[in-house]
Amino acid sequence: MSIEKLPKLNLDNTSNAELKTMVHALVEMVNNLIDQVECLKMEATELKATKNSGNSSVPPSHDHGRVKKNQSLRKSSGLKRGGQAKHKGSTLEITQSPDTIVDLSPCFCGKCGLDLEQIPQVLKQKRQVIDIPPTQLLYTEYRNYSKTCSCGHENKGEFPSNVKAPIQYGASVESLVAYLSVRQYMPFKRMKECLNDVFGLRISEGTLVNIIKRMAIKALPAYNQIKENIKDSHVIGSDETGAKINGSKGWFWVWQNLFNTYITVAFSRGYKVIENEFPDGFPNSILESDCLPAQLKTKAKGYQICIAHLLREIEYFIQLYDDDWSKKMKQLFHDSWELKKEIKVYTADIPIRTEIIKRLDELLADDLENQEVKVRTFHKRLLKYKFFIFTFLYQEGVSPDNNASERAIRNVKVKLKISGQFITLNSAMDFSVLRSLIDTCVKNGANIFNALKATALIPS
Repeated sequence: MSIEKLPKLNLDNTSNAELKTMVHALVEMVNNLIDQVECLKMEATELKATKNSGNSSVPPSHDHGRVKKNQSLRKSSGLKRGGQAKHKGSTLEITQSPDTIVDLSPCFCGKCGLDLEQIPQVLKQKRQVIDIPPTQLLYTEYRNYSKTCSCGHENKGEFPSNVKAPIQYGASVESLVAYLSVRQYMPFKRMKECLNDVFGLRISEGTLVNIIKRMAIKALPAYNQIKENIKDSHVIGSDETGAKINGSKGWFWVWQNLFNTYITVAFSRGYKVIENEFPDGFPNSILESDCLPAQLKTKAKGYQICIAHLLREIEYFIQLYDDDWSKKMKQLFHDSWELKKEIKVYTADIPIRTEIIKRLDELLADDLENQEVKVRTFHKRLLKYKFFIFTFLYQEGVSPDNNASERAIRNVKVKLKISGQFITLNSAMDFSVLRSLIDTCVKNGANIFNALKATALIPS
C-alpha cells in the first residue's frame, strides 16, 4: 500500500475517544509498514541470490529489471525454425567424371563357393565419396642458365618478376594467409598452428605479419579504385566504430555503396578524417549515416539519418517511461517504412507521404517541457535534423536505415573480439585495405581466394 505522511497533530483539545481512534489507525499503519518491510527484505534476499553484473560474470545487459537501450527491432515471423516449405535446398551432387574409380566385384559365390572370375559382371549401384587430397608442400625451383654467343656476349635467362629471393613463399601461401587473417579473423598464433598442422608449413608469426603487409601494399591499386568508385555514387552509406590500437583509442571508418566498400582507420572520430579522405565530399550523392555531427558536416547532395537508430532509442523511452509521444513517433516511423516498400514511382505528389510529413511536423511541434530529459534531448535532435529524416521517401535507392554500413564495420569488431587489438596503426591499415578488397568481392559475387591470389601475383 502507498503510505502518506500524516499532518501535524494538535492534541490540546482532543478527547479520549478521538485519541483511541488515532492510536488504532497508527497501529494499523505501523503493522502495514512492517509487512512491507518484510516483503522488501525477501525481495532483497532473492536479488542477492540472483547472479548479476555485480556478483558474477553476467553482463550488465542481463541484470534484473534493466531496460536495454540498444535492442533488436526484429519481430517474430511466426515461422518455425529451420528450412521453410518450398525453400531452395542444396545437396551433394554425383559427378560424371570421378578422379578415382574403385571396382567392387565378387571373386567367388557366397553360397556354393564357385570361382566367379570368368563370369560377366553387371553394374548394380554407384556411391561416391568427396574428400580433400593429401596436402604436401610443392617446391618449384627456377634454374637460370646462361649462353655465350659467338660474338662473346653472355646471355642469361630471366626469373619470373614475382620471384625475388633465393627462397620465398608462393602466391597460394600468401593469399591463404591473407584469407585466414582478414576474412576468417584468425589470430597469428592460431594461423601458425593451422598452417603447420594442415599443410606441414612451419612459418613464424613475424613472417605472417610481413606477408599481410606485402599483400596490403599489392592491393593498394584496387583499394584506391574502390575509393574512386564510391565518390560519385547516387547513395553512399558511412559509419565508424572504435578500436583499440596498441592500447590507444582509434577509429575505423567505412564508406560503401551497393558494389564497393572502402574502410580506413585513424586516431580521430572528427571531421578532419572525412576531409582528408574525401576533401570534395559527395556533391552528387545522398549520404546515409547516424547523427554524428562530423558525418552530417560532409558536403553532400542530401542526407538520410538512420531510422533504425532512432527507433531503438524510442523503444528504450517507451519501456522506461511508457511515453505516449514516443509511441506516436514509433508508429510514424513504422508507417514510413511500410510506405517505402509500396512506392514504385517517386513522383512529386504522393498523398500518403504528405500525410506522414504532416504527422512529423505535428509531433515535432509538441511542447515536451514536462517530459523526461532524455526524451526532450531526443526531440531537439529530431528538430535539428528534421529534413534528413524522410529523405528515403523522396529518393529511389535510399534506405531508411544504415544497416549496410553497420554490417561493413562489424567485421572490425569481430576481428577485435578474437584478437583483442591491433599492435600498430599500420597493421590496422593493412587490415582495412584487405578487408575493403574482400568485402567488395563479396558484393560483386567474386571468389575471394582467387582475388587474393591474383593480388599476390602482382610484382612487388
